[in-house]
Amino acid sequence: MTSFITVLSVGPGDPEFLNEITIKKLREPGTLLLRTKLHALSSFLDIHNIPYCSMDSLYDTMDDFDNLSAAIAECVWKTAGENGSAVYAVADAMTDSSVDALYRFRPESGEIRIVPGFSYADYYLSACRGFFSTSDIRICPAASFSGLSLDPSRPILITELNDAITAGDIKTALSVFVDDEETVFFFGTDGTPYPVPLYELDRQPHYDHLSAVAVPGKDKMNRERKTLTDLMEIMDTLRSPGGCPWDQKQTHETLKPYLVEEAWEVVDAIGQEDSQHLAEELGDLLFQVVFHASIGNSFDEFTMVDIISCISNKMIRRHPHVFASGDQKPSSFSEAAWDQIKQKEQGDQSFTESLESVSSSLPSLRYAQKIIRKIQTASRKQSSEEYILSNLLNQFQQLQDASPDHRKDLLGKILFFCVVLARQYGVDSEVILHEYVQKVIETCQSLEKRGKNDAKSLGTLDFQGFLSIL
Repeated sequence: MTSFITVLSVGPGDPEFLNEITIKKLREPGTLLLRTKLHALSSFLDIHNIPYCSMDSLYDTMDDFDNLSAAIAECVWKTAGENGSAVYAVADAMTDSSVDALYRFRPESGEIRIVPGFSYADYYLSACRGFFSTSDIRICPAASFSGLSLDPSRPILITELNDAITAGDIKTALSVFVDDEETVFFFGTDGTPYPVPLYELDRQPHYDHLSAVAVPGKDKMNRERKTLTDLMEIMDTLRSPGGCPWDQKQTHETLKPYLVEEAWEVVDAIGQEDSQHLAEELGDLLFQVVFHASIGNSFDEFTMVDIISCISNKMIRRHPHVFASGDQKPSSFSEAAWDQIKQKEQGDQSFTESLESVSSSLPSLRYAQKIIRKIQTASRKQSSEEYILSNLLNQFQQLQDASPDHRKDLLGKILFFCVVLARQYGVDSEVILHEYVQKVIETCQSLEKRGKNDAKSLGTLDFQGFLSIL
């Protein structure tokens, strides 16, 4: 048998705001369910002797509002199943989390109809519309809000600040883009917007499921915190007519050295263990990505959406142990499985074709690392540390008597085996060589500070002597 639920938006509960079809549905014989009796509509129902049941008994039995919404939805569906239909009245059918749960737990035979009506969001927005610079307003229940999803240039109304804990979570999420001292508008029990600084959002005297906060939007030029969209707009402005002549003439090819340079500056910042400096260098690297996206878009090659979609879809494909569902989810995952997925993406390839697919434009140590990893993954038996060290020693012994051409090959082999050994030890050869060169520079700085009269100053040492103190 089909279970039918009609959902009504009753706004603040003032009868003057209720339309005729809503009042008709409230008066119809049948089961009327109210989310809570602590709503002004209950007085209207009592005055007109309209019977109803509320979900208030569930409030005290649930440990959080996500579970409460689920419990309400199950109760409403159960009632509709027993009676064939039910009418469920909430303040706002479009933002109420229990209505979300109705859809989430809808049985195969269940049907839901939303009756258009005056919502609480309409009530909120009419009170704070003057604070908003645009009509492009986002409305979101607190349970669904994430700070990273906020567009700070666009006003937002966040509903269902059920308690101080929820308000605190929203305050933290908003602080990603909104300053602590920034004015937001809190809606209390009387539906009036009160201006409060963001840091006081979780310090209000009372909260319930009708509490909300409205946050005005600000354009990027009038706020400190910026988004990826802001950065893309800044890039497009730089490359537009009247923008920056240098940025306008750049191409993918001319930007290649800057991309490599910025990547290595990120590596260097990681070694300095300075989080602010690392954030700055990562920003420079991200700017290079946005730069290439802007160039690609101008030539109809690709957009930032293409870049983000490519990497997102790739990560989902390559992590079935995380994103797959049901029978498709493997119980375990390995490096070999990762390579199998990559090979499947690239189509049928021979082993040597898979080696050739590694970009030869990589820095030499990184290039060697990737080739070694592919060979080791394909090999049935791995080499021991003793074998690698013995082979290295043998190559060093051959160097002294080798011809120039042979010496070149031996040095290449030694470097290659050093990369194998680094991988055996679980370290990145590219990074550790870079770090060691930094130590060499620090040694030079230390020697220079000692002065020319010091027996071990840089100016008094030959190169062999310098190497001996490293």
